[in-house]
Formats: sequence, C-alpha cells, structure tokens
Amino acid sequence: MAFFDGLQKSVTDAAAAAAKKTSELTGIARIKFNIRAEEARLRSTFSKIGSLFYASEREGADNASEIATLIMQADKIKGDIAAYREKLAEYRKTTICPSCGTEVPKDVYFCPICGLKQERPEPEENDDSDIDIDSVIDDTFDGESKDDKED
Repeated sequence: MAFFDGLQKSVTDAAAAAAKKTSELTGIARIKFNIRAEEARLRSTFSKIGSLFYASEREGADNASEIATLIMQADKIKGDIAAYREKLAEYRKTTICPSCGTEVPKDVYFCPICGLKQERPEPEENDDSDIDIDSVIDDTFDGESKDDKED
C-alpha cells in the first residue's frame, strides 16, 4: 500500500510541476505577443509622426499639436514595452541592463553587450549573535527541546 501512496504522490507532484511549467510558458508567450503588438503600434505611431512632419514641411501645415500628442503616445507605448520586458525577465529569472536593455542572467555582474556593472542587491546579513549555539546543539542531540526538559 505504501508503494501506491508513494507512486500517487510522485504522479501528483509531477502533474503539479507540469502545470506550473505550462502556466509559465503560457505567461511568457502572452508577454511576447503583447510586446510584438506594442512594437507594431509604436511603428505605426512613428509613421504617423513622420507623415505629419513631412506634411508640415512640404505644405506648411501646422501639425505641431498632433505631433506632440503622437510623441506622448509613443513614449507611453515604449514604457509599456519596457514593463512587458521586465515581466518577461522575471519569468526567465534574468534582469534588464539599464544601459542597453539586454537580458542579463542574475549571476552575471557585467553586461555582456555594453559592459555596464549590474546592480545586485547585497545579501542580507543575519545577525546570529544572540543565538546560544550550545543550547541548539544540546537540543538537537538530546532529541528533546528545552520546553520538554522543564516539564
């Protein structure tokens, strides 16, 4: 019976791992799709800006307000793309280089493209000075805790 319980647990664990991986892959695919869609919107916005600028130069039309609106729209789209790339980097367990935008593994200290030193959070130092190591060792080897000894 223990064999079947162990087998059932193994199958359940494998199914949960597969479901998690599938969810991650679906999330990555969704983010990549959103990035491509936003990049297409950005190209379209840049094209509109160019057309309006060309009309302003050739025909003397005053398109400054429309161009300014489109520039603000392009800036927002670029921000959205950056946010999607950050989310994608989280899924991939990487970071984005602030200088060139390359995905950099978290264990790399310099960007392989531009050479910028990557900021890494300092590991938190645990202040273990107030722990009585002798009591921890005694508790471990005695098989009973201090609470048990007092009873």
